[in-house]
Amino acid sequence: MEGKKKKKNPGKDFEQDIRASFPSDCFVERYKDDTAGFHGVHNPADFRVYKYPYTYLIECKSHKGKSLPFAKIGEKQLEAMLRAVNYPGIYGIYLINFRELEETYWIAAVYIDQYIKSGERKSIPVDFCKRYGMRIPQRKKRVRYAYNLENFLRGKGR
Repeated sequence: MEGKKKKKNPGKDFEQDIRASFPSDCFVERYKDDTAGFHGVHNPADFRVYKYPYTYLIECKSHKGKSLPFAKIGEKQLEAMLRAVNYPGIYGIYLINFRELEETYWIAAVYIDQYIKSGERKSIPVDFCKRYGMRIPQRKKRVRYAYNLENFLRGKGR
């Protein structure tokens, strides 16, 4: 296997950048991808983040285009998030990164669910994220990004 280059995965890079951007006073747990779908078990998100007094289930999506296809949103995962948000203090969040625009949005899972059920399109356009989500400030550090998540995790991004 020597000499083979590892294939670049922008989605995993985005997840790593988000993980590195959580404030130090947050409890952050990364769900393991390798158990997804095993014996009917589905992870509700990429991350579970606790910042007193809230718990966030955060799913990271990075896409090259100007809209995120519904096929990229796991149905079981969305259902699990929607069940969790029925409990006080738990929020289901999608972080949607539009790579070619260099824009990232924080959007509640309930809005994603409503849009999918509306049947308007087969993808979530950036304009929907601008209207119903909140843009996350980001700065490029040479190649990778740092995201300012502090205000969103203080309860202002529910």
